[in-house]
Amino acid sequence: MAKILVAFFNCNKDKNNPDAMPIFYEAFVKGLDRAGNQVAVFSHSFFGIDFGKIDAKTATAIKQFEPDICIIFNNSFFDLSEVVDCPIVIYEVDSPRYFSNKDNIKKNPERFLYFIFQEDSRRTLKEDFGISESHIFYVPFFSEIYADSTIEQTTNISFIGSMISERTSQILQSFIQKNPTENEWEMFKSCLNELRRNPQVSSTELIYKYNITSELVARHLNLPELLMVLSGEKRLRVLSSVVELGMDLYGTENWQSTYYYDIDLNMSFINRKVYSLQHNQDIYNRSKIGINVSHLQATSGFPWRVMDIMASNACLVTDKHEDFDRLFGGVVIPTYDSASEAYMVCKELLKDEERRREIVMQCQEAINNNYRFKHLLPKLEEYSGVKLHI
Repeated sequence: MAKILVAFFNCNKDKNNPDAMPIFYEAFVKGLDRAGNQVAVFSHSFFGIDFGKIDAKTATAIKQFEPDICIIFNNSFFDLSEVVDCPIVIYEVDSPRYFSNKDNIKKNPERFLYFIFQEDSRRTLKEDFGISESHIFYVPFFSEIYADSTIEQTTNISFIGSMISERTSQILQSFIQKNPTENEWEMFKSCLNELRRNPQVSSTELIYKYNITSELVARHLNLPELLMVLSGEKRLRVLSSVVELGMDLYGTENWQSTYYYDIDLNMSFINRKVYSLQHNQDIYNRSKIGINVSHLQATSGFPWRVMDIMASNACLVTDKHEDFDRLFGGVVIPTYDSASEAYMVCKELLKDEERRREIVMQCQEAINNNYRFKHLLPKLEEYSGVKLHI
């Protein structure tokens, strides 16, 4: 048994459940608990910020807990390098671009271990943070959702997720209000198109590649925020394209409170708290299709939503990712490259029950054989050097 500190950004608030947290973290914490560990959870509502000096109360609580290992998702917590002597794991769930406390990592990169869910992040960690290969470990996501054949499939398509970003963007609004010239617009557009193609690109690379001579353009290359905006645009286009096929939409309340120029999309939103393992399992099992629209920064890898859908009775439809072949071998996963293609793929699958069921069975087999928490635990032990089961 180990004492494990787990910290993460928590976007969920439920007055009826003070322990509400996203499905992946719930499954992760419960998996550690079932293995006989003592887990201390620190969650908060601050995404992508840099944390200052740890307060005395929190530092004292952590020291008294005496963790054997600390697991910090996206490094989204105080710097614990001088608070504890145990291994500290920075566990990627979005992208290194959204890690907190980047300067602290660069000052002492070898103090931490790095668990990544996509291979593209390996180069970023090595080149941008100075982290050695020996400290980086590939750890794909897992699912603890299970298929339930007793649930009738009454929903054609379901999507569970956030809007990613609000309709307005401070960085884009600021750029527009500065009255950029036509040449500056062209520079900025070139950078945005490159960011769509290569979400791992740096602002320095963009400036050199496109000869950005405008200080206005360079000042507005806030890539994390721009990625959020572009990811939101992509998600809107895809979901708008399939909504007429019959879709139930779940997630953050801005799906209902903000108009995105598609009234059918707003009307498809189910105003209900959805975050837990049970919530997701019930929704996917009663859906014929579970659609995934990834953030742009999920390049070779993909969101944990993918494996949750694969583990259920819903048929996964998703954008393409390089790691599919690596992780799932011969499983033929229906994918799309554009919003119009997403519509056609979903339309054909809804008409072909036999093909849909065959894909579902192959996906379930892949998850059951290789991507449950019981498969992840030995890797966590091997890479961290900490025994995590009785």
